[in-house]
Amino acid sequence: MERERFVISNRARAAAWLAMVLAVILAGLGGGHPCRPIYCRAAGLVLLALSMRGAAVTGRYLAVYGNPVKKGRGPGEPTRLVREGPYSCMRHPMHLFLSLFPLSLGLLIASAYSILVGLVEAVAILLLAVVLDERESRARFGEEYEEYRRTVPPFSLDPRCLAKALGPRPPKKRIGERGKRLT
Repeated sequence: MERERFVISNRARAAAWLAMVLAVILAGLGGGHPCRPIYCRAAGLVLLALSMRGAAVTGRYLAVYGNPVKKGRGPGEPTRLVREGPYSCMRHPMHLFLSLFPLSLGLLIASAYSILVGLVEAVAILLLAVVLDERESRARFGEEYEEYRRTVPPFSLDPRCLAKALGPRPPKKRIGERGKRLT
């Protein structure tokens, strides 16, 4: 029996991100300042840096260890379940860090409404990762993903796990046991 394929297109993902960014910006047109703008913006810069660093590191792990197959432009689809680095201690590290982006944007705008919208969007990203990405991963990897799902939580705030996600990026190519490039 062939598994049902469920894939969200990169265009749909890009459109959703654009809509979220616009929503935070438009929300910033109203509402007061929940904190001094300098403090909100400083917190926003810190969250933005964490978001970008975490997304870059976890994205590199997917690119190096997931053996992605490119179909046209944009990121390729992983053909291998990644369990290395931050993926060894949480299933969706990239989503965890990308969820910080709308909140950081809201803090940079320093409007109460934009921060609230950013927070709601952050929660929505985490929920969608669990619902939609889990469905896509189960369809792609089957029983292997089910076993991974039983042993690894979707998200982790354990400092050791976060250090893996914010630490050094893996090399662009995997290196085997004897020093030979694998990909």
